Amino acid sequence: TNGEEGTDDQPRKCEPVGCIVCKIDIEGGEGESPDLDIHSLSAWKEQNKDMIYSGYIGMLAVQEEHRRFGLGTALIHRAIYRMKELGCESIKLETEASNAKAMSLYENRFGFIREELLKKYYLNWGDAYRLRLWFDTS
Repeated sequence: TNGEEGTDDQPRKCEPVGCIVCKIDIEGGEGESPDLDIHSLSAWKEQNKDMIYSGYIGMLAVQEEHRRFGLGTALIHRAIYRMKELGCESIKLETEASNAKAMSLYENRFGFIREELLKKYYLNWGDAYRLRLWFDTS
């Protein structure tokens, strides 16, 4: 074999083909936001009910040859699900204003709305839109 299928004595070759980077920001109350891992957040939230939790997607990347198979969509779905599950009121992100595919994905498939145009946001002087997805917290 070529080593990619794997055998009983040789593991299959696996390489990452996509990733999403996200976080939860904590606003309100007194002092700085604590540096909590995901397992400590729920307990901390019970003691700090006056805080506002907002998700942030900093990056989504899928290797070009693995695009159009739903991997990016699945990663976003998972991030949205976890942030909502952990009590976020909204999720925000920035994307290049000229990236029509990303804008369509976020706005049409997930319901993000344009919140702000950020002129010359990127190092290449490209403009960006700040997008936000609000959750019904009632």
